Amino acid sequence: MSGAGSLSCGRTRSVTPEWFRSWWAHQGESSTPLIVAAHDEDGALVGVMPLVLDESSRPRAIRFAGATLGDRFHPAAREEDESAVAATAMAALERQGLGRRMFLLEHIDPQRWWWRQMQEGSSRRLAAIRQQRTQLTYIPLHGWDWERYLASRSKNFRRRVRRRENALRRDHEVRMHMATEESLAADLDRFFALHALRWRDRGRSSLETKGAKEVLASFAAEAQRRQWLRLSVLEVDGVATAAFLGWRLGSVYAFYQQGFDPAWSDNSPGFVLATLMIREAMDERADEFDFLLGTEGYKLAFTTTGRAAETVILANAASPTRFLVAGEAGARRLGRRLADRPAVGRVARSLAGMLPTSRRS
Repeated sequence: MSGAGSLSCGRTRSVTPEWFRSWWAHQGESSTPLIVAAHDEDGALVGVMPLVLDESSRPRAIRFAGATLGDRFHPAAREEDESAVAATAMAALERQGLGRRMFLLEHIDPQRWWWRQMQEGSSRRLAAIRQQRTQLTYIPLHGWDWERYLASRSKNFRRRVRRRENALRRDHEVRMHMATEESLAADLDRFFALHALRWRDRGRSSLETKGAKEVLASFAAEAQRRQWLRLSVLEVDGVATAAFLGWRLGSVYAFYQQGFDPAWSDNSPGFVLATLMIREAMDERADEFDFLLGTEGYKLAFTTTGRAAETVILANAASPTRFLVAGEAGARRLGRRLADRPAVGRVARSLAGMLPTSRRS
């Protein structure tokens, strides 16, 4: 195994070197890095698998770095090279005696079959358990402007967009600003505070896990230097009421997380800020506005277009682990059904931390 050099990772933040470094510095203490680099016959870099051996889970699993905070994972390579990179990764891990571990491949595109090369390249007979299927919604923007987008939505949605923003601007002084290098630290503090307020009565956000805020702050600083970062704050009468955290990679404008003050819920500041950011993406001539993981209702109000993502677990077909993780799929489905009931949802999320594929730290 060798270290990874510079490689374009397309539109996926979760497989960039910047993401790996940020995650490793603040949440990597229970993991061993397994970065596999694939080269062609001339020695040119073809792709990288940014993996780690997670020692916080039982059984220990090989997974993508930062999977608990990430949104989409795959080999860092051109799509046509992904299978070759995955096969190289499995061969390298086998040579290191690590092929016997469970492989936990989270948030991958089920239509991109690179993971089959890992399964078939193993010296063992691996079973593939597929679970946690979800949708990543997005708005195709290529060639669209704001009015054309609105025309594609329902009359009720158009009325809602215009009424919410117009009412807020009519009754209050409204200002949105994008974070700069000088304001980044203060704007991140505002984002985290507003995100915590949004989740106050809903249980525990993923950003409350140990080191999560530090990971995102570190990545945001790297993204700011590379001009990827899109962190905006909506102020109403001089008070921060909503904040948006995302980035622009290639032609894709991504929405990672949002926060807002529930005291302003009647004015829908989060909804208004989301519409402003979609317009910002159009002004930047992005081809896509990606809502990433999650099928929350407010996202589906903006678009019903989506792509699938799921978790694939590769485990020894004869191991008890296989049956544990197969049974886990049902438990997770139950947890998702209960997640909208605040009291029961909190219990379900706590119990999820006891499942075999959960990270302990």
